[in-house]
Amino acid sequence: MPTQHPVRIVILGGGFAGISAAKELGRKTKGDPSIEVHLVNNENYFVFQPLLPEVVSCGIEPSHVLNPIRQLCRHVHFHCATVTDVDRAQQCVTIVGSDERRVRTLQYDHLIWCLGLRMDVSRVPGMAEHSLPIKTLGDAFHLRNHVLRRLEEAELETDEAPREKALTVVAVGGGYSGVETVAEINHMIQSVLPYYPTARKTGHRAVLVHSGNRILHELDPGLAEIALAKLQERGVEVRLETRVSEATAEGVVLSNGETIAAGTVICTVGSGPHLLLSKMGLPQDRGRILVDECMRVRGQENIWAIGDAALVPDVRGGGFCPPTAQYAMRQGRQCARNVLAALQAKSLRPFQFGGFGQLAIVGSHLGVGRVFGVKVSGLLAWFLWRSVYFAKVPGIRCKLLVGFDWALAALFPRDITMIELQRTEQLKHAHFRPGDIIMRQGEIGDRFYIIESGEVEIVQQDPGKPEKRLGTRSTGESFGELALLKDLPRTATVRCLTSVNVVMFNRSDFHALMGSYGIFRAHMDKELAVLSRKMEELATKPEESAP
Repeated sequence: MPTQHPVRIVILGGGFAGISAAKELGRKTKGDPSIEVHLVNNENYFVFQPLLPEVVSCGIEPSHVLNPIRQLCRHVHFHCATVTDVDRAQQCVTIVGSDERRVRTLQYDHLIWCLGLRMDVSRVPGMAEHSLPIKTLGDAFHLRNHVLRRLEEAELETDEAPREKALTVVAVGGGYSGVETVAEINHMIQSVLPYYPTARKTGHRAVLVHSGNRILHELDPGLAEIALAKLQERGVEVRLETRVSEATAEGVVLSNGETIAAGTVICTVGSGPHLLLSKMGLPQDRGRILVDECMRVRGQENIWAIGDAALVPDVRGGGFCPPTAQYAMRQGRQCARNVLAALQAKSLRPFQFGGFGQLAIVGSHLGVGRVFGVKVSGLLAWFLWRSVYFAKVPGIRCKLLVGFDWALAALFPRDITMIELQRTEQLKHAHFRPGDIIMRQGEIGDRFYIIESGEVEIVQQDPGKPEKRLGTRSTGESFGELALLKDLPRTATVRCLTSVNVVMFNRSDFHALMGSYGIFRAHMDKELAVLSRKMEELATKPEESAP
């Protein structure tokens, strides 16, 4: 009798929506061998994003907002990998492991899309090159170090104008992320300036630029006005109905012609759909997937979408659900139940949630919001904000760590240590013995190699055919560039003829060299042309074994 394969549910994305769906599915299918739940995320941890502004402002340690996904979702199969393709016809997902070398295909019976929107600031000249986002833990950690570095530079600067620039922060975007980030950074700089006597004499400047006529559009106009007044009381300059028309190494140029010299530019606006969506052919509206009230993608029987990448109809209030954490978590749980109901041929339940309220931090011990229809502001709103998010932080360990950080911040000065996570050596060296294979045909290209000593051969290995030798490389020569330049799997195998020592560059370092040094780029173009010509010549020759 044929083996009955279990039904496989694949979740793409480990944000609020994906984790919530995975936990619910894991709980409900625990011990059921007929259903497999798989979760794919390119990081092995879940980030509690609402607390990232406090990571930037040195109020919370970076690792304290992280939860290992394997511990959060114990009853699902987790894959720390990047999704590179979704084939709807074959019902499979292609993923590449974190080492960028292992490619695997996951078959699915039901697919839940939770890959959120990506940052896209390409419409503003210079924004991608000269602004800092705050979307991931890496963004927050880098921004924290960047602000502290600017403080150190300002303290050493002898000229007033460069010092003023270093102490100026511009945040672009008046939503939750922009407002809370600029408020936290503004308070952090105010509190630590006494440790920088030269910079303190100059003083700092924090500017919020927003294209709308009021900040925090998610709140009602009255609360938005209160938030604006509180920000301005704390020293934040707010430019409403103004856009950034250009960003440069010196600062930003505004749509009204004003130029602001700034050492730190933070961008919290500009988003676009995941790059895979354009290939999948799913119904979209402005980059977000159209789903029905049960969160099933329109026109699809086994593909679901939740979180900020999906336009989920708001059954109660009309329109669409806002892309917030409280909605994403509940969408994840309800979507999980609907997927199981679909498997059992039961009726699906529409997603219905009106929200408990909205809260935002606008400064130290200052907040605004609406909870169960009641407007709150000031210290009470700040306390409610902290209470709500403390309750939502997943895991006892993280709750205790975050609570401990808040207690320390109330008793002691902020930790302004600038943690530079640099290795002793930026380049990696490796040694291989005769006969060792350095890279194998068909692998994903992840490194570029320069031979310090020794000799290697480059061969092509096709099933059922003799090996073809493409050539050899020796001291001072390089290999591995073809797969990186053309974004292809390795086209050949490199095997050691003698003992070999190499210097290795990872993918990002290689592309940085290509973009920064014309001589290096010209050399690579020449090597690529020679290799391509050699491969063409071999393709026209009769088959023969490699010597």
